[in-house]
Order: sequence, then structure tokens, then C-alpha cells
Amino acid sequence: MKVEYLRHSGTDLDVVNAAKVSFSKESQWEYDTIMVPGFAEAIYPQHINPHLSQKDINLINYLARGTSTVEWENIVHDLIGAKDETFVREIVDDLIHKAVHWVPFSHNSITLRMAAPIPIRVHCFKHKIGFTESEESRRYISSTPELHIPEEFHTRPANVKQGSSDYVHGSSELYRREYKKICSKAIDLYEEMVNANVAPEEARYVLPQGVIVNWIWTGNLASYARYYNQRSDSHAQKDSQILAEEVRKIIEPLFPVSWAALTRRK
Repeated sequence: MKVEYLRHSGTDLDVVNAAKVSFSKESQWEYDTIMVPGFAEAIYPQHINPHLSQKDINLINYLARGTSTVEWENIVHDLIGAKDETFVREIVDDLIHKAVHWVPFSHNSITLRMAAPIPIRVHCFKHKIGFTESEESRRYISSTPELHIPEEFHTRPANVKQGSSDYVHGSSELYRREYKKICSKAIDLYEEMVNANVAPEEARYVLPQGVIVNWIWTGNLASYARYYNQRSDSHAQKDSQILAEEVRKIIEPLFPVSWAALTRRK
């Protein structure tokens, strides 16, 4: 599995200004200033490190949380010192139902090249709102598919709503060998059928679920953040968690303030 950056548009500043347009206002980057020696011992200022003002950072946090920075800190303080369960439940319920403002986080575009086995690709494609995907089709191509090989197989948990536990199955290495053998045989049969002039769109039926699919994925920041929050959760399939982390590594530096406000802390 892998994630590759292709292109993006927008910055944290664009998120701020998408919100401020309601009041016909606009922010600008702030800069650090350093003094650089010049000719004839003259001193020239140089502006570096563009960044948001603290006021604009607070605005992004407000958009993502539905509360001001002061309100948020008061809530955290109340929760830390709370001993009344009913009080805590009321605060948590209020937080869950806060009116957050996702629209300013959607006036941007991020395009990635993705590669993942079929079931993980299906998980990604379930995230429809704000996304467009274009994937390779084995109706038209007949190259040898790449096989995803799990590092290990895990045991089934007691909770049926969770796909796998944290415990490695005692026969994990055996099953990895058998998995590779059977899937490789299926891929060999696929290539044999294609070479025998069987239509690729029908020959692909023999391919195992573990083959890698490549696609181009375009979405906005709000949608990628929602995808990340769900697929990085401990209840998500482990391979989905790994892929979500690769997505985070690319997007987080592009929108550092907004990403921190929108996503769960790891």
C-alpha cells in the first residue's frame, strides 16, 4: 500500500478567509522579520516564515469545534475537575452536538495517488461526500497485478463488531505462506487466461481480494479529515489504519492548523 502526493490547492489562510467573507473581511499572512547585513554595512529587514495570526488560529479552532478558545478551555477545566457523572454526560453530549462549520474547510482540493488491496479500496470509496475517484480498470489493462501480503494474521476478537484483535494468530506465518502460494497461483492463472486471449474483464474474476488497486483520489480537507478520523480509529481494519496514517503524513503539513483542529489527536 502507498500514498503519493500529486497536487493541491489552498492553505490554512484560505480556510480563514472562506469564513471571513461572510463579514466581507480578509486576513493576510503574518511574517517573522530578521535583520540581514547588506552592502556597506547597511541592515535590511527580511520577512520569513509566513504564518497565521493567533486570532486566525483561534477562528479555525472555533470553526472545527463550535466553541471559542476560552469556552473550550473552560470545558476542559470543568471535565478535569468534574465528579458528577450526570454533569460530565451533559457536557459530552453538548460537545457531540455542537454546530461546527465545515464549509470553510471545503474550499480546497487535494489529489493523491493511492494503492491498496481491494477491501481497503472499498473502505476508502465508502467516503463519498467531497471525494472523486478514478481507478485503474482490468477491463482494459492486463499487466501483472501486485499482491498485498499482510505482515501477519490476527485472531478474531470476542467483540464481533471488531474485525480483528491485537493478538497475532499462532499459525500466522503458515497462513502467510499459504496465502502467497494460493494467490500467486490465481495471478498466474489470470495471466494465462489473458495470454490465451480471454477478455481481461472476464479473466479478472479469478484474481484474489489481496491484489493492489491503483486510483487517483481528489477531495477537500473536510472530507479527508473525516476519512482519517474514522479509518485511523482503533476499531478500523489495521491496514485501513496504516493507509490513513500515510494520508495524514501528506495532508498535515499542507494545512497544519486546520488538520490539527479537525482530526483526533493520536
